[in-house]
Amino acid sequence: MNKILKGLFASTIAIGTFAGSALAADKVLTFSHWAGPKHAMATKVMPWLNEELKKCSGGSLSVKLENGLAPPPAQYDTIRDGVADIGWIVHGYTKGKFLTTKMVEMPGLTGNAETLSAAFQSTHEKFFAPAKEAKGVQVLANFVHGPGGIHTKEEITSYKQVEGLKLRVGGGVANAVGSALGAAGVNMPAPAVYEAISSGVAEGVFFPMETMFSFKINELAKYSFMNPDGMYTTSFGLILNQGSYDGLSDAHRGCVDKLRGVEMARTIGKFWDEADEIGRAESVKSGLKINEASAEERAYFKEKTAAIQAEVLAEIDSRGVDAKAALEHMKSMLK
Repeated sequence: MNKILKGLFASTIAIGTFAGSALAADKVLTFSHWAGPKHAMATKVMPWLNEELKKCSGGSLSVKLENGLAPPPAQYDTIRDGVADIGWIVHGYTKGKFLTTKMVEMPGLTGNAETLSAAFQSTHEKFFAPAKEAKGVQVLANFVHGPGGIHTKEEITSYKQVEGLKLRVGGGVANAVGSALGAAGVNMPAPAVYEAISSGVAEGVFFPMETMFSFKINELAKYSFMNPDGMYTTSFGLILNQGSYDGLSDAHRGCVDKLRGVEMARTIGKFWDEADEIGRAESVKSGLKINEASAEERAYFKEKTAAIQAEVLAEIDSRGVDAKAALEHMKSMLK
């Protein structure tokens, strides 16, 4: 009887130890989000990431959304310093740190967010990663929003009307595009744009269609001016704190590594494209008028922004990257 009791006691301890180990193995990654509850990163990307990690890990690895941990320009530091485990950053908000990422933002690159994001990530892996611009973090994917346009309170039908306008331009290559067109550029994070336009600090904004809806800009700006040749886009990164990555179990790290890369970038870009369609439809429903640049206007835009490419490529070269080869690769991916 004593032997039986000892055996049962030992089995109970073993089961309890196993259950405790399984419980301890559960991991929840904090996802830092800063763009509001309607934004695609909160409604589409984070839930998708959470489900994929749970599916891969049998439910033991998941993601929890946290809003407002830091303002947009501080997101990189927030992830690097471990305030949050994972989050998304705007490369152009960290001035001077990211130069290689400017390549995908240049005017004249056509395509939607899905195709541009996949090409961007492929180029990053092949050419940009050795520059090690992002330190203290793992870069899971680089991606972009859809085609950017000019959205204003007063109607514009020509780039010549942009000269002197107070427009929020947002950082990165968008700043250079605004300057080339003669705009009076106003820099601020995206969440501050609504107040800037409503108060008269800005008369309009460089934004994709998605953001017109998610940041309620369609309530204020009723005119859009778009260029099918590609006016600009904005580059983003989905990053994971290095310590958080190193601290994962081998199985959990495998789940992260399985997701990361070109296909993750493509998927995120697809979500942004879907959000663009919603943003366009909702904005038109609320009275937005969309004007498309004529052939003459597109030629004017190309002429005015022609110097930007050489400037960006020179900056990228300064990071020890063969910028010309990288651009050729990116364009080959877009085909």
